Amino acid sequence: MKNITAAPKLPSITLKDKQTLESVKAIVDGIATLFGENCEVLLHSFESLDRSIIHIANGHITGRGIGSPITDLGMKVLQESANTSRDVTGCYYSKTKDGKTLRSVTILIRNTKKKPIGMMCINFNMNASVISLLRTFGDSGQQEGSENPENFVSNIEDLIKTTLRDTITNINNHAAIPNHAKNKTIVYELIKKGIFDIRGAIDIVARELSISRYTIYNYIRENKFSAKKELL
Repeated sequence: MKNITAAPKLPSITLKDKQTLESVKAIVDGIATLFGENCEVLLHSFESLDRSIIHIANGHITGRGIGSPITDLGMKVLQESANTSRDVTGCYYSKTKDGKTLRSVTILIRNTKKKPIGMMCINFNMNASVISLLRTFGDSGQQEGSENPENFVSNIEDLIKTTLRDTITNINNHAAIPNHAKNKTIVYELIKKGIFDIRGAIDIVARELSISRYTIYNYIRENKFSAKKELL
C-alpha cells in the first residue's frame, strides 16, 4: 500500500508572529538592494499558503508578486520543519518557466516557541548578462557621494581607535578649524558617531588625544547643552 504523506498542519499565526514577519521585510529589501535586479528575494507567511507571499523584491525574475502561493519546495520545508532543526535549505538550482536557471536558498523563520511562521527565499538569476552584473557590482554603478567607508575590526577597542583616527584625519583636513578647537570638534564628531555609547570609550579617546577624561565629559555636556538650545 502506497504511503500517503499528510498535509502539513498550518501553524496559527499570532499578532506577535505577524510583527516578526513584518520586521523581516527590511531584510528582504536590504538583500535585494545589495545583489541588484538579478536577485529575487521574497517573504512567505504560513498563515495562508494559497497567497503566502507577503513581500517580494525583483519579482520579475519568476513573475510572482504579493499574494502568490507557496511553492512545492516550500510545502516540503514546512512539512519537514517539525522533525528537523535545520532552518536553511540550499543552495539548490531550479528553472523558471521561461528557462532562467536560479541558484537559491530558503530560510525558515520560527517564532520564539520554535514554531515555523514563514520563510524567506533568495533566488539569483544565473543567466544574468555580464553587463547587468557589472551594472550591479561594478564601480560604474556607484552613485556619486554614495560611498560610506566601513572599518572591519576584531575587537571594540580597535573600533574606537580606528574611528578616532579617521575623525582626526577628517578634522585636520579642515584648515578653518583652529588648533585650539580641534579636540572639542573631534569629540563632537565622535558623539555624532555614537562612540561614547561604548563602555570605556572615554578613557581610550582621552588617552589617544592626551587630554583628561574630565575634559571629554565637559565637551559632552557642552554638546548636550547646545543641542537643547537648538530645540528651544
